[in-house]
Amino acid sequence: MFLFYIFIAILIAYLTYLYWKNANFRRKLLWIPDEPGSPFVGMALQLADTIKLLPLLQRLLLKHNDIFYTHVFTEPHIIVSDYKFLEWLLTSTTVIQKTQGYDYLDNWLNGGILISAGIKWKKSRKILTPAFHFAILEQFSDTFDECSTVLIDVLSKEVDKTEVDVCPIAMNFTLDVICQTSLGVRLDIQKNSQKEYLQAVAFMGSLIMERIFNFLLKNDFLYQFSPTGRKEKKYVKLMHEMSDKIIAKRKREMKESLEQVDQNDGTKRKLAFLDLLLQYRDENGQPLSDEFIRSEVDTIMFAGHDTTGICLGFALYCLANHSKEQAEALNEVKEVLGDRTKITHKDLKEMKYLELVIKETLRLYPSVPIYGRRVSEDVVYENGKILPKGLVILIIAYAVNRNPKVYDRPDEFIPTRFIGNDPKLFSYLPFSAGPRNCIGQKFAILELKSVLAKILLNFELLPAEPKFTPIVSSQTVLKTQNGIKIRLRKRLK
Repeated sequence: MFLFYIFIAILIAYLTYLYWKNANFRRKLLWIPDEPGSPFVGMALQLADTIKLLPLLQRLLLKHNDIFYTHVFTEPHIIVSDYKFLEWLLTSTTVIQKTQGYDYLDNWLNGGILISAGIKWKKSRKILTPAFHFAILEQFSDTFDECSTVLIDVLSKEVDKTEVDVCPIAMNFTLDVICQTSLGVRLDIQKNSQKEYLQAVAFMGSLIMERIFNFLLKNDFLYQFSPTGRKEKKYVKLMHEMSDKIIAKRKREMKESLEQVDQNDGTKRKLAFLDLLLQYRDENGQPLSDEFIRSEVDTIMFAGHDTTGICLGFALYCLANHSKEQAEALNEVKEVLGDRTKITHKDLKEMKYLELVIKETLRLYPSVPIYGRRVSEDVVYENGKILPKGLVILIIAYAVNRNPKVYDRPDEFIPTRFIGNDPKLFSYLPFSAGPRNCIGQKFAILELKSVLAKILLNFELLPAEPKFTPIVSSQTVLKTQNGIKIRLRKRLK
């Protein structure tokens, strides 16, 4: 009985502490409207449903004029889509730390550029930025075209079916591209699908949401003994083995070919992603550690294929369901290429309408629908308004991109809305913005242009039968519960 009273006393003390903590945060943030949720757990129960999450947050943001305060379990949150607040936040050099959810990927990415902060993030960004120089991107055009040609063969087997799920096909394509371009290794993934690797990535993408909203999985010690924790361990091992294989293969190839001088002009060539990491030396002549290299390879393999793959799937879906826009895009591609079939970097730069199609696809279906920031010290926003240490800020890019105050008919696919009418700064966030924006966004746009042009030349895209609507799910990357389905008809030459 005595132990029972002790337990009750500890529980009351803990709940009192939580109440005091939340009340203290709330007092500092009275300038933001409140959405209290349920006692003690806040909005954890409402936000746990990954299918209902984005429509729910979109409605609440409209209700509260694009920003509101709530808490998830013990953590105070600001949920925001207001572009003025986001301009301040995303250009801040102080509030750049990612939220705890990203920490759940650390067993896999081990502090890579996506999840690191502070000095380590700055070091990674400085080292990796040259890998996305325009001169590097220009030399990838041949690989984009080559991989797209393989994709056409894959899609040809799906012609005239009532429906085809383009999601796994798109993922194999983008993984093939990232391995051949940034990592410099040929694995022929489209011909030899890396199904287990893609399953592992999909699992890790859903892991963040599961751990954030499941109180029993938050504790690292308890989590490792759970079925989810054991499954993660298995998948991380598989993904690390693949990245180690890629690094070892590239090291062997570089050793066999030490020539680093371009035979045409005698200048030292610019290095792609993995080569840059392997040949990097600091001011003391020291190379990067094996752990650092693998963490960044794991990161680029994940971020470089998953986000682009889902965008490709949604772009095909949008074009299949909008014949007029599809015809406009096809006419442009034909006009640029003439009788040629190989697509060059110069061709890609001239495909302006196709870029609008990609831009509008990313507005409706941003590959990363939610970004998170954590306030690591008290920060003044404006006019003395304080954002207290420990506050979590969730940026709802999905709601930002569909804000009716910014976009006319925000839920419709209208590529021409961007012609001569660029959206207000920070009201369009497919790649985030500011210091922590996506380092590979130009790479992704060029890759998408190349593959979409090739697909349009070869296939007419049609709606699936019966009529298909994707069930969108918010995870680390935007996903669907039912794939992305269209029909393909061989286009007459």
